[in-house]
Order: sequence, then C-alpha cells, then structure tokens
Amino acid sequence: MRISYSALESFQTCPLKYKYSQIDKIKEPKTKEQVFGNYLHQVLRWFYEKDPHFPTLESLIDYYYKHWPKESEGYKWTNDKEEKDYFEEGLRILKDYYKANFPVKSIILDLETKFEAVVDEKPNEKGGLHILTGIIDRIDKLPDGNLEIIDYKSGKRMSSKEEIDKNLQLSIYAIGLKNRWPKIEYEKMRFSLYFLKFNEKIESTRTEEDIKKAENKIIDLIHQIQKSSFEPKPSAFCHWCGYKSICPVWRHLFEGKNYKEIDEIDIEEKIDEYFALKEKEEELKGKIKELKNIIDVYSLKRGLKRVYGKNGYFSQSITHKVSYDFNKVKEILEPLGKWEEILEIDNTKLEKVLKEIPPSLREEIEKAKTIEKRYRYLEANNKTKKEIEEELEN
Repeated sequence: MRISYSALESFQTCPLKYKYSQIDKIKEPKTKEQVFGNYLHQVLRWFYEKDPHFPTLESLIDYYYKHWPKESEGYKWTNDKEEKDYFEEGLRILKDYYKANFPVKSIILDLETKFEAVVDEKPNEKGGLHILTGIIDRIDKLPDGNLEIIDYKSGKRMSSKEEIDKNLQLSIYAIGLKNRWPKIEYEKMRFSLYFLKFNEKIESTRTEEDIKKAENKIIDLIHQIQKSSFEPKPSAFCHWCGYKSICPVWRHLFEGKNYKEIDEIDIEEKIDEYFALKEKEEELKGKIKELKNIIDVYSLKRGLKRVYGKNGYFSQSITHKVSYDFNKVKEILEPLGKWEEILEIDNTKLEKVLKEIPPSLREEIEKAKTIEKRYRYLEANNKTKKEIEEELEN
C-alpha cells in the first residue's frame, strides 16, 4: 500500500472521508482555509527559491498582490469582505514573518521535497510493500551543520511542545529523509512546525526509539485501514469537510424535503414530534423520581417493607455488592483445577494492553477476535436545524 501522512490523518479523522478521497478518488472541494494556506506556502516557496539573492519585503508583498488566488483557482469567496479579511491577514503574516526571519541564517537545501520510504518490509495482503509518500515543505542546513525539517502551518490553532514531540507527520518526514540520505542521524536533526498566524516556530527532536514507535503506529493504522468498513465518524472536523453533501451523516440536511417525495413521509415532522414527546418524558421522569423519593421516605419512617396503592405497590429490598480477595480464592481453586474456569477476558483491559504490544502480536490477537453481534441504534440530539446550518456557515 502507498500512503501519505494526509491519508493516515484523514482515516483517523473519519474512515469514510478516507474512502471518498483515497479509494473512490472523489475530489474534495477546497475550503477558504485550504486555499489561503496553500497560497502562503506558494509565496514562501517563491521567496526561498531566490536563495541566495532573497527578495526585499517590497518584492515579497508585490508577488503576494499579483498572484492572489481568484475564484477559478479552487474557491469562490463568499463576499468581498471575506476576501479582504483573508488578504489583509496574509499581508500581516508575511510582514511579521519577514521581520523575524530575514536575513536568512541557514542554508536552504531543498523546498517541497518529495519522498518515498518503505515502513513495513513484510508483504501485505496484496503481496506489495507499505510505502510512505509525502512532500516536506523545507529542509535547512543550520549553522552547526545539522539538518532541520520545517513544515508550515496556517491554521488558527498552535500546537503545544508536547503535541509536536509526538507529531506523526514530522516522524514520517524523518523516515522519508533518512531514506533519501541514509547517513543522517535522527538525534542530530531538528523537526519544526512554523505556525504562520502566530509567527512562532516550535522545534522538536526524535530518537531511533521515537521513529520505531512511529513506524509501529503507521503499520497499525495501515492494518486498520485494510480491515475497515469505513464508517463515518462525526466530529468537530465535519465543519471543514468537503464531502458533507454526499456523507450519510449530513446528506439529509442538504437534500431536505426531497425525502418526503421518495418515502411519502415528512421525516422532519416526525423528528420534531419525537423531541416534543421527549421533552414531556423528561418532565415525567422528574415527577416520577420525586414521587419515588416520597414513597421511599414514607416506607423508612414507618418501618414498612411494602406499601400499597390502588394500582400497585412498592417493595423495599436489600442487595449487596460483593468483592473477593482473588489471591486467597486462587489458593483454594487452583489446586482443584477450577481457577481458570472463573477467569474472563476484560475487553477494556485487553484494549489497553493491545496498545502496549508490537503490531505483529496485535495482529495475532485480532485473528482471535470475533464479533458476536452488531448493534444498530439511534441517538437523538436536540440541536435545531437552524443552529446546525448557522454552524456550517461560520
């Protein structure tokens, strides 16, 4: 399997999104954030390509003006204000970046470096190899002679140092660069994310052990992909997804009343009726709980084990939660050959242990797993259609 970090990230975010983009090859419409981020990458690449005769700030801004992305280049700006806001934000970012990074103190070795690297030499189910692919924004040679991988981030959130130390993308870039230049040592390299909106670069390091852990995680994700049924995974990330109009989680919101024509059911009316009844149910639950408390207190005060009404009665009963000293129980049952009979696999504990063992052993345990029954259930949420539509617009 050939796979990139973006594909792995897509699978972790939502398996169905991975299927749409990587298997079905459905092109995802670009968002304004993607167009803006890609353009900043383009401008910085142009700037560093001029090494060693770097452009002035005026030349950089001039290039930014002349090549600003229009509607035909992937995204239609909602209105003039939206475009103006993004344009001015880009200007601010570039001016701040230039002041902080010029004159350039490192040697630019490469820009947008493509790489390939084998991460699992064991043949997969199709008889091929698992190959990582990707593009590294920038590779620098630092004054101390060591290398630095830099990846630009244009998002509204800045990761913590702890998150960057565990960042899978940077580890994948390290693997790719090592495949290209085998003599480099991970421990002597720097791995950085440059958060353009904040004009902050956060550096990280990697060890051989860190890379091995990353490779195990990559292999584990590949195995998950190979066995996945690609169910949708609704989350806050849906806000930026370009597949909402075809996704079974969101499609009905986009198609709306068309379902009434197909099924002859006004499903919106039925859903509204459900929530109206649900609201009454909550009121009744509160009243029922209050009545039970009154009955309970009455029974305790009178010393009664059962109290009667015209339509039924309530009984008082005592239950006990028991626990055992399992070391003593084992001493008694093991000689009789009965100890193993009371042991059961705890799924929660097993899932925890699975994260701590090598992928090859996880694979063996996966083979021993069977799905006894698959449950399908409906989960209700009382957020209004108007509220959801407002969220999608913002």
